[in-house]
Amino acid sequence: MSVRRHSLWEWWDGFWFVPGSAKDLAAARIVLSVHALWIVLSRDLAGASGLPREFWLGVRSADRWRYLVFPGHPALEHGLQVALVAGLVMVALGVRVRATALIAALLLYHLAPLETLIWTPSPYERGLEISTLSMVVLAIAPSADAWGLAARQPRTDGQPSWEYRWPLVLLQLFVAQAYLFSGYSKLYRVGWGWVSAANLRHWLLVFNQEDQIAVFHALGRWIADRPTLCLAVAVGTLAFDLSFIVVVLWKRARIVYLPLALVFHAGILFSMNIAFLNVPQLLLFVDWDRLTTSRPAERGD
Repeated sequence: MSVRRHSLWEWWDGFWFVPGSAKDLAAARIVLSVHALWIVLSRDLAGASGLPREFWLGVRSADRWRYLVFPGHPALEHGLQVALVAGLVMVALGVRVRATALIAALLLYHLAPLETLIWTPSPYERGLEISTLSMVVLAIAPSADAWGLAARQPRTDGQPSWEYRWPLVLLQLFVAQAYLFSGYSKLYRVGWGWVSAANLRHWLLVFNQEDQIAVFHALGRWIADRPTLCLAVAVGTLAFDLSFIVVVLWKRARIVYLPLALVFHAGILFSMNIAFLNVPQLLLFVDWDRLTTSRPAERGD
């Protein structure tokens, strides 16, 4: 038993605290902040505060207090949204990241639900969930030791360190859990019956008949007309969701899973008109240190 505990502890240390690259963590900082900027600037989150009170009748008081959302103050919310944009820009540029990332996290937590609370009690699946959590991690990690306007000489003198490893792994887990819990929710809410041709055909037809969101029709209907293909897609989808977490544990798996993820989301977009807004965050799994480190030319070059 003691040998097993020792091995488990060694694996735990090796997973979180082996030397990591300052460049990889800095790249994660840039990707996450720019992605959040893209989402925030593409919407008028603050404008929802100025909607007539009838839009807010279905929002529970508990939900309003949970996110500190009190409608009827659009000017205040617009000011907070401007502050959020400024904070995210500073995070992307690597300026006072510990303070600006924490401020951005708090503002994201408050502003993100404004888009959805009026029709659902959940602010999720709008692209900012991972960003909100990630800003907290960036606020306590040395993510500005590389690729930042205000970057100082790293305490590690540019050498790999465990201080860059654990935050990056945690950020990668945030991205991977979106897939893991998507698969889990399918089994929890529906059960193994989700993996059936009839179930997938039903959802394909539903999302292709939604006038407000349906842009692409041909692929979804083509798949729906083929029961064997529907079953294969259902099995493949659940297997992909539940196994994507392996990319955090095993780097070589990324060679297969990252291109497969792009095909996976393209297929969902064109067959069900569902766009996964977090796709750019897959860049967190790229080895940026290796891509950007120049190597001496070999003899004969």
